[in-house]
Amino acid sequence: MYAQENISDERVLKLEKSFNISSQKLKDLKREFDELKSSIAYVSTKEDFNDVQKKQQEIQHEKQKTDSIYHLAVSLQSYMQNFEKVNAERLDKLFLFIKEYKIEDGLPDEKTSSKTYIYFGENKIVDEDLFKNKSTETELLKSLLADIGKENYLGDITIPKDGQKFRFYCRNMKDVSEDEYKFKKLGVEIRDGYFHDILVYVEDMNGDTHVFTNQIGLSVLFYSQYGKRKFLYYLYSLKKNDVTEDTKYLDEKMNLLYIKITDVMGYSYQIGNHYIPQDLTVELPRNDVEGQKTNINTQATYQIKQKTYLEKIVELRAYTDFLALFGETQNGLAQIEGKAKFYLFPYPFRLFGSRKTLGQVEFFPTVSPSVSYARFGDAGRYVPIYNVSETDGYELVNKLDLIEKRFLSMGLQADVFKWQHKNAPVIFSIYGLINYNLSEVNMGTEEQKDPQSIKAMSFGGGVQLCTNRFNNFGLSYKFEISSFDYHNFNSNLNVALPRYIPVVKNEAEIFYHPNGNPNQAIFTRLITYNYKGSDNNQAFYQFQFGYKFSIGNKAINK
Repeated sequence: MYAQENISDERVLKLEKSFNISSQKLKDLKREFDELKSSIAYVSTKEDFNDVQKKQQEIQHEKQKTDSIYHLAVSLQSYMQNFEKVNAERLDKLFLFIKEYKIEDGLPDEKTSSKTYIYFGENKIVDEDLFKNKSTETELLKSLLADIGKENYLGDITIPKDGQKFRFYCRNMKDVSEDEYKFKKLGVEIRDGYFHDILVYVEDMNGDTHVFTNQIGLSVLFYSQYGKRKFLYYLYSLKKNDVTEDTKYLDEKMNLLYIKITDVMGYSYQIGNHYIPQDLTVELPRNDVEGQKTNINTQATYQIKQKTYLEKIVELRAYTDFLALFGETQNGLAQIEGKAKFYLFPYPFRLFGSRKTLGQVEFFPTVSPSVSYARFGDAGRYVPIYNVSETDGYELVNKLDLIEKRFLSMGLQADVFKWQHKNAPVIFSIYGLINYNLSEVNMGTEEQKDPQSIKAMSFGGGVQLCTNRFNNFGLSYKFEISSFDYHNFNSNLNVALPRYIPVVKNEAEIFYHPNGNPNQAIFTRLITYNYKGSDNNQAFYQFQFGYKFSIGNKAINK
């Protein structure tokens, strides 16, 4: 920590020295220019013109250099505040040399077609042009900023210039309307590998604002291929002026107009970085670190970078069973569960080709490997068996004990079908699963135990319904049918095992987590297992309470 602080201080001192030299030279040049202007009444000769022009060029060159060093200092100050967690009082002392400096507005370069910014998050936008002035300081800062999310580059999102005019598409989505509208801002939510929610604000010639949105998600991976075919639909309007016969508009008219997504939002990626991003919300344009609007004179491109942590991928749960604590059953006293989600085909489609109201569907969007381990008490660790005879061996007391006493289970769950509506807090899915399971029996005596493992493969599927209230409270329900195959995996065991055990499972879970951090949650879960066969009505229950958490590499990555 001491060495890191020294490195930061050295960077600041270098910038301060360069800034003081450049700013003092700029003051001297301006003073010389004022003296030059006062020495001649007017520019009457070619020599006078050349002297004035030369001095102006020197001032402009030095001003650009001073401004560049100032930008570097501001960016370094933001970096130390947000990533090195230097307190505000110390930062004020370190960067006192730039406190009174003001950047004068220059003429915009009308020939520039686009500006590029590095987007590290809200209020952390750095102008890429700052690095054009090659020096030790700029190269050092560039390497530091580039290292943040170096392996987590999402891509470039481009928006039009503030107030840029464009035209809507009409109902057939081929003809263009006659009215002109101005672009204002864009909001994008990326979820599960696609642009889940897109909001675009536009302004008409009367100053009224109209909001357009998408109806289904648009895949990040297929944006370049299908983006030009997708349109945004009218949502609502904000009226700036009083409505009169001359200025009012009808919602029916706006409902006939559409915006092509690629007219207001461009997305591109760099080779080697075309992957599924983490969930992300972006609102553009954003002001840069100096508070300046980034798309005031030209369209702006934002290089979106993210930090990826293991905690965003792997979900861990630690829980206990209330029924075991109260002595009602012999379920696992302590249990731990791990699960990760990976994407297969996160490509939303319209349900039955609907235009607006029926939501979107996905086929085979994700697959989730999982593993769970249960720690039983000494009395309830083994599956109960009894000795029929020396020739017939042992038989089970209860078939479902094999499933209830599983101490290890690992496998895969794949979503086959998934439905949701962007305006509804409900997700419905159909899934399939396969698991490998282990239980234990005691083939010895109570005094001299001889534990033997019983293995099984389970196959099945089910449906799941998830709903949320607020942004951090939700309910999940699963109905699942599966079959456990014990006959083909335990041929050397002297226990009469059933060939298959069909089971119906019901699972209801309520969870709560802080806003923005779904992997840190408290949950309670009720599970019922019922024997599906016709020869008996066996069942058992589990009532679990625990904590969902994550183990990440945040400290290392910082």
